[in-house]
Amino acid sequence: MVEICSYAGLKAVETEKLLLPCPDGIHFHPSANTAPDARMDVVALDMWRKMQLAHMDVRIFHANSPSYIDTPLEQLYRRNEASKKQSYGKRVREVEGGAFSPLVMNTAGGIANEFEKVLKTLSHRISTRTGEPYSEVMAHLRTRLRFSLLRSCLIALRGNRRKIAITSLTNTELVT
Repeated sequence: MVEICSYAGLKAVETEKLLLPCPDGIHFHPSANTAPDARMDVVALDMWRKMQLAHMDVRIFHANSPSYIDTPLEQLYRRNEASKKQSYGKRVREVEGGAFSPLVMNTAGGIANEFEKVLKTLSHRISTRTGEPYSEVMAHLRTRLRFSLLRSCLIALRGNRRKIAITSLTNTELVT
């Protein structure tokens, strides 16, 4: 997401940015994240308005899990977006002075309304910057996101399988 935001011309794109501490006197929802080490997944400048930070936090859910089996997909998207907004929305608006967009998607690759707005904004910026057709840019962004999602799911299921570099072979016996 960082590469996409940077390519779209957004400034000061950061990941895992610490939020400012919550001051006394502001009352948050009981489920709000008021921890001093709370972080945003992606923060970018000039996405929605000039000189305003756009804070984005990602949530991925599995719509086919047994607990969601009787719930319509649109309701799952709304519920997950509302949960993220309850956790971070007021803190981002009042303490950080920025805008908050929950980036909610399911493991099948579908995305929620707010995420769709973010993608449309980024696609429009990229297409005007590069002269490429909007539809091709949007298709490219969706494909990149789905491959990123697939990579994340595979790592979560099977673990990271990168080769470990052996730096020393002292006290090692070879069995033949």
